[in-house]
Amino acid sequence: MNLHFSRRPAFRALIALGLSFLALSGAQGQTPVKVSLNAPFDGSNAAFFLAQEKGYFAAEGLAVSMDPSGGSGEAVTRIGSGAYDFGFADVNVLMDFNAKNPASAGKAVYMLYYRSPLSVASFAKAGIDKPADLVGKKLGGALTDGAYKLFPAYANLTGLKSDAVKWEYGDLRLREAMLLKGDVDAILGFDSTMYFGLVRQGIKPTDIKFLYYSDAGMDIYGNAIVASRKILTNPALVKGFVNAVAKGWRDTLANPSAAIAALKKQTPLIDEKLELEKLQWLIKNQIVTAESKADGMGGVRKDRIEKSVALLTKAFQLPGTPTAADLITDAFLPAADVRKLP
Repeated sequence: MNLHFSRRPAFRALIALGLSFLALSGAQGQTPVKVSLNAPFDGSNAAFFLAQEKGYFAAEGLAVSMDPSGGSGEAVTRIGSGAYDFGFADVNVLMDFNAKNPASAGKAVYMLYYRSPLSVASFAKAGIDKPADLVGKKLGGALTDGAYKLFPAYANLTGLKSDAVKWEYGDLRLREAMLLKGDVDAILGFDSTMYFGLVRQGIKPTDIKFLYYSDAGMDIYGNAIVASRKILTNPALVKGFVNAVAKGWRDTLANPSAAIAALKKQTPLIDEKLELEKLQWLIKNQIVTAESKADGMGGVRKDRIEKSVALLTKAFQLPGTPTAADLITDAFLPAADVRKLP
């Protein structure tokens, strides 16, 4: 009898140890996912950190790590190599990559920018008011950036010859510095990134001018969540990731300040006010459009994406016959209430 009771505490301890091990195994059982963002950590990607802070990735069983990048070109190359599972990148850069690297082609799985922010920025004193004014000018660009990757398409549409401009290359983070120092006459990139980079340096908003690619007839979509070819073989994981990201953006649209607060925890030295203004700019100019208001986030309209693919296929002189289905899928879209704009 005494022997029976003396073993009971040890048995209970063994059960407790087993349950603790199972709980620990469950926590450690989250699937690691690597994400390449669109740029250095800033207001444009703050929503991803809000999604992480709110536990949306963890709820889907994902342990997500996010890295900054030198732009859409780098983000797309990273998923193409298989080193990263997802990226936040320009779908038009993805299209160019896919056509030239079909064996490594990824797909867009959640649209975010319904108006492309690609543009040429200059100071008013440069007198660049139309595409023809770029002839003979020196442009600054980052080789990995979407604006540089798509400039040939812009030039083709506007009648610029390939040798009509001169180039100065630099890191994405040094682009505004080139313009400020007078090394170039204009720079390429996202309107918000360049605008706030220049304003941060004391440039008056009225002194900054933009030539938008969209004004040249490039009615194209912009950045989306893009998935690697490899990760697309795991549809449950892709669906879970997209659902978590969509919730992060939903919450960001409702409360941009919360996203910036989450970003600051990741990068404490940011200028919160400036990054909030940048995020609000993106929401107003790239995300909230008549299309996204009517349809919700994530998807695209068939006629518009098909026209965009045809336009860029010609402008890029891409091999084969790329289709919209090669570029984007709506198979992983979350429920309508998650995608609805607030």
